[in-house]
Amino acid sequence: MAAFRYSGGTVSGAGQPEYVDGYQVSAELFSVLDVHLERGRAFAPDDDRPGAAPVVIISHALWQRRLAGNAAAIGAPLVFEGKPYTVVGIAPAGFRVSGDEVDVFTPLGQEIGRFMQNRGAHPGIQVWARLRPGVTLAQARTKLALVGRRLAREYPASNAGRTFVAKILRPEVGDVRSTLWLLLGAVGLVLLIACVNVASLLLARAVSRERELAIRVALGAGRGRVVRQCLTESAVLALSGGALGVLLAAAGIRPFVVFWPGSLPRAEEIHLDWHVLLFALGVSLLCGLVFGLAPALRLPAREPEHTLRAGARTLAGRSRRLHGGLVMAEIAVAIVLLVSAGMLGRTLLRLSSLDPGVNIHNVLVTRMALSPATLANPAQTRAAWQDVLDRARQVAGVQAIALVDTVPMRQGNNQLGYWTTPAVPPRDERPVALATSVTPDYLKVTGILLRQGRFFTDQDRLDNEPVVVIDDVLAQRAFGGQAAVGKRLWIPDMNGPDPLRVVGVVGHVRHWGLASDDDAAVRAQVYYPFAQVPDVLVRRWSELMSIAVRTSVEPLGVVEPLRRQLRGATGDQVLYEVRTMEELARATLARQRFLLLLFGMFAGLALLLACVGIYGVLAYLTNQRVPEIAVRMALGASARGVMGLVLRQSFGMILGGIAAGIACALAAARVLERLVPGVRSTEPLTLAAMVSVLVVAALVASAVPARRASRVDPITALRQE
Repeated sequence: MAAFRYSGGTVSGAGQPEYVDGYQVSAELFSVLDVHLERGRAFAPDDDRPGAAPVVIISHALWQRRLAGNAAAIGAPLVFEGKPYTVVGIAPAGFRVSGDEVDVFTPLGQEIGRFMQNRGAHPGIQVWARLRPGVTLAQARTKLALVGRRLAREYPASNAGRTFVAKILRPEVGDVRSTLWLLLGAVGLVLLIACVNVASLLLARAVSRERELAIRVALGAGRGRVVRQCLTESAVLALSGGALGVLLAAAGIRPFVVFWPGSLPRAEEIHLDWHVLLFALGVSLLCGLVFGLAPALRLPAREPEHTLRAGARTLAGRSRRLHGGLVMAEIAVAIVLLVSAGMLGRTLLRLSSLDPGVNIHNVLVTRMALSPATLANPAQTRAAWQDVLDRARQVAGVQAIALVDTVPMRQGNNQLGYWTTPAVPPRDERPVALATSVTPDYLKVTGILLRQGRFFTDQDRLDNEPVVVIDDVLAQRAFGGQAAVGKRLWIPDMNGPDPLRVVGVVGHVRHWGLASDDDAAVRAQVYYPFAQVPDVLVRRWSELMSIAVRTSVEPLGVVEPLRRQLRGATGDQVLYEVRTMEELARATLARQRFLLLLFGMFAGLALLLACVGIYGVLAYLTNQRVPEIAVRMALGASARGVMGLVLRQSFGMILGGIAAGIACALAAARVLERLVPGVRSTEPLTLAAMVSVLVVAALVASAVPARRASRVDPITALRQE
């Protein structure tokens, strides 16, 4: 077994200080994972105990970045969180822990903080274990359940109701699964339309070659031989298309990965390999065989004399129905993609118009790591944060600045249970709110509306009455229609058994993003002064604090002046994860924007293919009906009547495809509603608009064959026949 916990910090010393992700790990980590270091050694058991010499293993990237890839890095000093370490190893390139690229590994056993001695602290330790040969996961879970029950009896205060959760270690892929399934579904629908198009063309070609193939049969070719010939032709087309697709995919992988919303997990591992090539080959062959089968089965293998005696332009009703069915399938699939794209477009427009609850313009947010030397005691830490605020206000372009621990629409939240009466409710019945620690100028920075009462002032400190400000969602849930200012809230994780007084109500902020906030399980929000955070928690909160700055200029333009101004007396204070509020707000809709672009492209392609299919089938069917049309015109039919005849045939196929497509689109809408945040059920207006687009495009595609049919010269056509 190997244990680890997150422990990021600042690397200082030679060069610019920088904040890096770090993990405290037990000595067994690399051996449990069977990972061999690129250079140096792993931690020894003697390193993993209190009082041992401080040693560190660094990542390959940090070795290149700060030590220039020097071979003498082993044994070199490294200052991490103000403490000198000796580099004893370099991890292999690309090594990750829980999906994160980690730059610094330190021994977990050297951590002697009081929270590590407190069983109730739950300091975020995770464990990886390698099963013994022959042991199943179910057996391991049974054993761990026994250990969990034993610990719960022995330590009821900290372990009651707790046990172990054992899972197979798998690569972290984040929340991209649903997006990839939607992408695969859209690609599959476009492939289906393309295959139906090819099947229509092959069927038309097979019918036009009936006399030729009948001669082959008459000369002794068996049905199997003729079918194999047709399937070979379709397979050649499919494989040629598949090969071209693979080449396009090879050229498009990198741009696709770059365009992916957010960060695509393990993006550097995405490449074409033999699995992908085998899949492409299999799909191509399958499409060629399946969609080449319908034309092959249509071939005249029996009684070829009937085909040889028939005219050159005979067409059975069964063939017409088959062609019509293929066109209706294309239209139905195109409607699914068009309606999906329409839903995503309306969703994006609706979400973009929502009020996030903050004025996102000209606001910069950045995490900040204080100098480790300032964390020695709470008073010194509070003074260091006040110095940060005072120094930042001196930077040109800064209008207001505040400290905040959890920033809206950025990863991270703090959920606390609360209640409104002295009676303590059961733990599982307590409502939960998002708790945010801020300094008094937070409303000036964010532009959050103050609806009742007041916000925090410099007098809201530890030696004064503990106060909170709540949002209107919490005010409504906790106090109904009553005025919330002056009421009491009990939040034991914030103030123990004593209540806190509500001094103000502010507008709701979409903390979970523009798309996800409405459906979030926890939406109520409570704010409390950073100055009233208990001394025992000040160091921990200082690891979480960010600064939020409202500027009179472009926000990113003040980043470098802020970095220089806030570097601190020892030069090791760091700003990192710098973002603007506009970037954070846009990022919450990145997935919807990405899917809209893809589905829009696929829907446009599907519409084009469907129109091509309608045109091709109508042109073919009209050509086969030239003798009939010539007779009609010889008997007095007008050009307009012939056009109407062809368009009615087209309209029948379009209506059949629309009926099937609407049913499928409604099912697809439910899938989108479940997988994409913010998507609502199909609106009639969206459905009508997308169907209208397809009908207009399909009728335009039908008009050309219809016009051509209306210009048939009956004398010439009948003479040729």
